[in-house]
Amino acid sequence: MAGKKYQVVVIGAGASGMAAAIAALEEAKGKVLLLESNDRVGKKILATGNGKCNFTHENISIEHYHTDDRGVLDSVLSGFPTGAALAFFERLGMCAREKNGYFYPLPETASTVLDVLRLRLSELDCDILCKIRVEKIEKKGEDFLVSFLEEGKRCHVSAGSVILAAGSKAGGFLQDKQEDPLRLAKALGLRSTALYPALTKCVCREAHYYRQLAGVRAQVRLLLYAGRGEHKVRRCAEKAEYGDERYLERAGYRAGQCAEKRVQGRLAERDNKTEGVRGGWELLRREAGELQLTKEGISGIAVFQLSGEIAEKLAEKRRVVVEVNFLPDFQEDELEGWIKKRLSLLPGRSLEDFFLGVLHKKVLGVCLQAEGLRGDMRIPCENDETDMEHGKRRYDAAFASEGKRCLSAEKRAFIMIASVMKRAMHFTTEVTAVSDMKQAQVCRGGLLLSQFDEKLECRKVPGLFACGEMLNVDGECGGYNLHFAWGSGVLAGREAVRRCRGIL
Repeated sequence: MAGKKYQVVVIGAGASGMAAAIAALEEAKGKVLLLESNDRVGKKILATGNGKCNFTHENISIEHYHTDDRGVLDSVLSGFPTGAALAFFERLGMCAREKNGYFYPLPETASTVLDVLRLRLSELDCDILCKIRVEKIEKKGEDFLVSFLEEGKRCHVSAGSVILAAGSKAGGFLQDKQEDPLRLAKALGLRSTALYPALTKCVCREAHYYRQLAGVRAQVRLLLYAGRGEHKVRRCAEKAEYGDERYLERAGYRAGQCAEKRVQGRLAERDNKTEGVRGGWELLRREAGELQLTKEGISGIAVFQLSGEIAEKLAEKRRVVVEVNFLPDFQEDELEGWIKKRLSLLPGRSLEDFFLGVLHKKVLGVCLQAEGLRGDMRIPCENDETDMEHGKRRYDAAFASEGKRCLSAEKRAFIMIASVMKRAMHFTTEVTAVSDMKQAQVCRGGLLLSQFDEKLECRKVPGLFACGEMLNVDGECGGYNLHFAWGSGVLAGREAVRRCRGIL
């Protein structure tokens, strides 16, 4: 193949590169060369969607993506909606199955997606070279000269258009682990953003909690906060913690009393709440979905959606806090009534038994620990002699500043339950790191999209196109990233052929 001239050379045979080559060949029956550094094409596709390959979503819109040029991205997505992705694969012979808005190949295997792509490339007589290292791309008049190593031998081909589709380091699928996928683009003078792991798990500071929570899965709501600027953050003052005072005030107590009670026996440990979540910190995003807890911190789809932004803020030396609501079905303004009703139905139970059927046992254990309580502790109730002798001393001691005022069992029970419920609804954790690029599903960052027009042609280097993960575009979980790979690849492939044929 050395010395041959092609209409289009595609560098990278991942999802976007294969789509680009197919689109180019379907647009005009010319010559297309597909170059891949790995020993075979499409390796990363096999790992998507846990091997099931969620390849698009019914709700494709710009709101689900992060980029530097929303105008160009919106043009790409508008020209390739969900129906276009389904039609593209239908032409390749693949049927799809929809589940809650997520589309999978009918057999629900990622190998099906790869197989239909490879078969179509073969039918279109696409030239494919694997285990290739592209050394250089040069602009020679109206054409490009692409130099590469094949089995140690230096070769070159010329092309009317070149498509950059080399992907990213996310997932660790590059043959050369030290390779910079943006190297060739940078050599041509293109600019890129910083790169961050995205759609990945997070490492949290509170290791003593996560060793107990590992393995828990739960449907939650998350709030993501970042400290404003590079400054140290003090612990939350106890009187401001969680807002529990509102509930306790309704029961007739002063906020200071309640705070004093909660602090006892708990501030010996590192508090799980940082100051400023309601003041000095910035609310960045809300998310809901499945949370998975590991020995190191938090994971799961809901966390993946936040991870790219978390990585950015950590790189800026800002502190990051995630607030977890383990009880998303509970309404804060209805909590007082719920507590009183449940106490009337289940008097005198231990705390562990009281929360049976409400909180996961491991989550409850950590919440109790954070509140200075134990699962075997009995909830105070009237006319309980054991409670009268032991419980009064314990709870009255928490109100020393109020003259050891004696509280009724009903009021003490309410305080106990409210503090645990509020902890579970506002469980905060500080994120100290995200997993490295090898464990990330995608990369946040890449070539600035603003350097490309709505056909994905480089404004600075006519005839040079880019698609997929090389561009500064990353989407949420749910097929959004693969959809952009197909859409950007098809667009770049089609327009690259038109450019080299002079059809503008």
